[in-house]
Amino acid sequence: MAFAGLTQTTVFSENHRWGIKEKKEVIVAPVYDSVFNFDESGKVCMVCFKLKSAAPANKIIRVNNGYKIYCNYLNRSGKKLNIKTEDQDTCTVFSLGKSSFKQYTEYPSSFAVAVKGKKYLVGKDFKQITFKGYHDVSPSVDPGFYNVQIMDENEIVYAGLIDRNENVVIPAAYSHIKINPADSLIMACTAGVKTGADDDVFNYDGKKRDSYRRHVEMATKNYVVQKIFEPKEHFVIVNLKTKEEKNLQANEVYFYEQDEILIRIKDDWYVYDLKTDQKKPKQY
Repeated sequence: MAFAGLTQTTVFSENHRWGIKEKKEVIVAPVYDSVFNFDESGKVCMVCFKLKSAAPANKIIRVNNGYKIYCNYLNRSGKKLNIKTEDQDTCTVFSLGKSSFKQYTEYPSSFAVAVKGKKYLVGKDFKQITFKGYHDVSPSVDPGFYNVQIMDENEIVYAGLIDRNENVVIPAAYSHIKINPADSLIMACTAGVKTGADDDVFNYDGKKRDSYRRHVEMATKNYVVQKIFEPKEHFVIVNLKTKEEKNLQANEVYFYEQDEILIRIKDDWYVYDLKTDQKKPKQY
């Protein structure tokens, strides 16, 4: 089976096996049961093979007609990805999951791989980035941090933040984390994992700046945008200096720069100035 990618390379079959070509040059020999083409950067592809299995199917390794499906990640030179797990094992063979293709194509410079039910972050140059196993790990909007998730014994997933040395910046105790890189602020939401708990705002050192009973959608140095869900969903902008509050009707809000935010109203996007209450159409 062949799965198309985003590069100029193409998958091809020979004797019921699959490989990858770039024009007429064979990049990956046709010896695999299935191949997933190179990512957009052209640095990583995934190749899969089946082995007879006597074990029942499980959530980690897919089983198809009595076969287990295993995968290797290859670079342009045909080198296999080799990573070291937190228990000091080395691994070149990985499990195939529903999100495997998305994981190595979603981000331009890194991707997550799963080993023994834990995920590790690896660069597209095959340099290992994280050495502790997480329920999930991914790049953040700021290159100095990585988003991590852990799952407890009750299968509740908690989000946290680590730095490039895998030091904990925000403990994994929240439902999700947002970062405002322009103002070096981190927002941590508790909805869904802690009943009646506050949302927290931290600086880049992991020091808590403030806590809020309402949900914090985003924060700048001078403002906090909170989301109200009942009786009618809307946003409240809080001026941190004056404590003045004003309502904002919008479908979504996102960071833009300093005290300007992006807002979506129906199908249209605007740049909204938190100081002046003025909005202008976003230029593309």
